[in-house]
Amino acid sequence: MRSHVVAWLEQFLPSTAAQLLAPTWFTMTGLAGLLTLWVLLRHARRDGVDSAAVATVALVAYVAAVSAGVLVPLAIELGQGFVRHGTVRIRYAGMTSFWGYLGGALAVWVMCRRGTPPLGWLVDRATAMLGVSLAMIRTGCFLAGCDYGQVTSSSFALRFPRGSPAWRDHVREGLVPAHRDLSLPVHPTQLYEAAFGLLVAIAAWAYTRRRERVGRGRVFLAAAVAYAVARLGIESLRGDDARGYLAGMSSGQVFALALLGAVALGAAVRGRIVTR
Repeated sequence: MRSHVVAWLEQFLPSTAAQLLAPTWFTMTGLAGLLTLWVLLRHARRDGVDSAAVATVALVAYVAAVSAGVLVPLAIELGQGFVRHGTVRIRYAGMTSFWGYLGGALAVWVMCRRGTPPLGWLVDRATAMLGVSLAMIRTGCFLAGCDYGQVTSSSFALRFPRGSPAWRDHVREGLVPAHRDLSLPVHPTQLYEAAFGLLVAIAAWAYTRRRERVGRGRVFLAAAVAYAVARLGIESLRGDDARGYLAGMSSGQVFALALLGAVALGAAVRGRIVTR
């Protein structure tokens, strides 16, 4: 889809400028990180929290999230290649969002163990911007054409252009001839997830306008549970196969179920401690 954005910009700008200005997945991810940092620093100043500590945690978490999202799939593919073929071939294996989420969350937990900034405050204040970031990053996925959905006749269906992942997969599977310029109509699952991110952002922003509601981590946990449930549904509409599967479920569904199980276990353990 980015090619359409470039073509539109070329009506007003030189081709080089259009190529530079048309957003990519990487630029959307970078902008999401910068915007989140800016908003967190504003909250820190208003709430009397150490801004330098907040900036440090946010930057470390961002680097950890991107690194885990890229390096873990690479390591998994290297291991699979060695087991199957006895060879090691290093190549970019894409980025898996849940590994990124896990890497970022672990980094935040480690950095906040000393209480500065307070973990509950940080995750609650970050929840709205995490929703915005999800919307921006998934829009980047839409522009790149990755993470597309199944073929459908739904009124929401979109066709991806020649050269996109959906077009290449449909040609390889014999669903469309190679001379066709568009893929078959598919669910724009990237935009479904982006829309959900905006809903999370709006709900979290509305709830955390009162400061007394911030600090216990409940806003973040509620958003995480909602996202896991939504991701289970969206994954069932995905049409790309480069996701990894376990017991008939995609990696996204496995991670979503693991997250729900971890939250349920944590709630049960906490409930038992409170009742003693």
